[in-house]
Amino acid sequence: MTNSDLQPTMHERQADLVAALDLDEFSPDAYTSAPYLEAAIEAGFTVVDLATAHDVSKRSIYRVLDRHNIDYETPLKNGPARRLWNAHPDTVPGDD
Repeated sequence: MTNSDLQPTMHERQADLVAALDLDEFSPDAYTSAPYLEAAIEAGFTVVDLATAHDVSKRSIYRVLDRHNIDYETPLKNGPARRLWNAHPDTVPGDD
């Protein structure tokens, strides 16, 4: 297995967020802030990315998004569509 087959680690996601959002440092509880979440979603980070970086569940991120009335894509609920939604983007071949 090569490194490209591995999911990004918590520390890699944290570094990505700091770089993309031009932050001075990573704050573990920043996900509770509406401006932070809006900026992260606008920068292309997913709920999974945020949950990984902040070491919380996806449900925690969804709850905060809902609390702040921030729009986000909702994953499909069941079956093959849900597995496809949760799959790593490189799993499905296609043009980029």
